[in-house]
Amino acid sequence: MNGRMTSALAVTAGLALAGTAHAQEDFPQQPVTIVVPFSPGGSNDIVARQLGQQLQELWGEPVVIENRPGGGATIGSAYLAEQDPDGYTLMIASVTFTMNAAVQSELPYDSREDFTPIALIGQVPLVIGARPDIPAETPQELITYLQESDEPLSYGATGVGSIQHFAGELFNQAAGTEVQVIQYPGGAPAMTDVMGGHIEYSIGSMTQMKPQIDEGNIKGIAVTSLERSDAMPDLPTLAESGLEDFEVIQWWAILGPDGMDQALVDEINEDINQVLSSDAFTEFLAADGGTPRPMSAQETADFMTRNFDRWAQVAEEAGIREE
Repeated sequence: MNGRMTSALAVTAGLALAGTAHAQEDFPQQPVTIVVPFSPGGSNDIVARQLGQQLQELWGEPVVIENRPGGGATIGSAYLAEQDPDGYTLMIASVTFTMNAAVQSELPYDSREDFTPIALIGQVPLVIGARPDIPAETPQELITYLQESDEPLSYGATGVGSIQHFAGELFNQAAGTEVQVIQYPGGAPAMTDVMGGHIEYSIGSMTQMKPQIDEGNIKGIAVTSLERSDAMPDLPTLAESGLEDFEVIQWWAILGPDGMDQALVDEINEDINQVLSSDAFTEFLAADGGTPRPMSAQETADFMTRNFDRWAQVAEEAGIREE
């Protein structure tokens, strides 16, 4: 190859690289959609809207929140898996995403292979929120009531393999109770039935439970973290109430479809982490007992792998299976 051709190829390669870099710098150039695989009003929806608002301010382009509930997050997840990997359609995923993979053998996607982990957002404890008229104020009183009641009892979850389902069945197992699960399309409808006295309790994230507990619409019983939350310090943990080592934590992450360009993934990760480090987002999560958890894209992928493995083991031990 002569020197002139080599120089020409070098210039062409340089221009291509420059073009790629320029394209990444200019992202986004059109509205970005964040899919929420649950109904409006739940923790995924609340967190996605705060994140979307701040990303919109950072990017100067609209960030649209699109709710696609159903199937314990499988409908929204399947939708994301079919989208172009151009960064313009993302999804907020939670611990439920990794739990679904543990209990549903015929998902319309491969949970580990059909998505691109981009960034972890944050985490928050769950809260056992009971109907206002339940004759129990403490975890011990609730357990006694559930054990001794002659009436059929039920709790709310958001699909087979959802975090509420895992937490509810682990609670049944630890407390020696047999409360039946009722599935809902999202956390908000489950809370509505708790407030109406149609079910005994639901175990939801503090983000969605705390406002209703503060208003007296739901009775706060306990948190599912190993330590009490600064946001609701009067609520005991289940671990300190006799259910040793009981812990189930809600977390949120942003995913894209499989096949995203790594430079684009890293750019979106950097922008999300910039939002997470802001006072506005930190205060938003702290108000409901949550904390940001900025990570690199690779750290996010590793974190999710550990969750896939953990919940597969828990599902096996607790006997949680698809219906």
